Amino acid sequence: MPDARIVRYSIAVNVTVIVLVLYMTVNVMFRIVDVVDYAASQDVYLFFTDWSNYLAAIVSLGTLYCIHKGIRSPRILLVLKLAAVTMLTITLVVVVFVLVPYQGWVILLNPEGSLMAHLINPVLMIVDFLYLSDMKPMGTKEALLSTIPMLLYVVFIVVFLIIAGNDDLAPYPFLRIHSQPVLMTLLVGAGVFVTEFVVSYAYTKVVKRTNPNLRQASI
Repeated sequence: MPDARIVRYSIAVNVTVIVLVLYMTVNVMFRIVDVVDYAASQDVYLFFTDWSNYLAAIVSLGTLYCIHKGIRSPRILLVLKLAAVTMLTITLVVVVFVLVPYQGWVILLNPEGSLMAHLINPVLMIVDFLYLSDMKPMGTKEALLSTIPMLLYVVFIVVFLIIAGNDDLAPYPFLRIHSQPVLMTLLVGAGVFVTEFVVSYAYTKVVKRTNPNLRQASI
């Protein structure tokens, strides 16, 4: 059984993630806080960051349910948590090292929702996965399965853009499928898969050293 203090921390982290995602959603709909020029538009749900955060909220709900019932998280929930953590890690890295140097820190630190989506939720989910989650060891199989949500996102966006016939709706420059060679789109898809798998696999190795529940199980 996991330590009671770890359980309390996990509850706090997962509740916070859900609350912040709800805040982001409400703010996108009603513009309660609007402090930057590039405020979220109607196509905000096409962005990878939003998919990552909504997956994190779903995983957090599942985690809280398991804690409430006093049961260990099932394998499917752990795979989804691994997927969410990996996707949010990629989001955090891209924003900090790619977008911030070009657009400034306001894109990361503004309270409209970007602060939560790009920084707070990624950090919370990483901490929960590495140190708080009650889990069994994971490996290559789970890392491969965790790429499915990312691939579903790519497929959805590509199909959406094909139907829309308008690259102006593409959330990212590398997804302008109508104005780039088919090979480029395929390479993007392959790159997404490889990146997701490598990061996920790395997490399955690191968590064995950091998660107290896994360390206790190995004793």
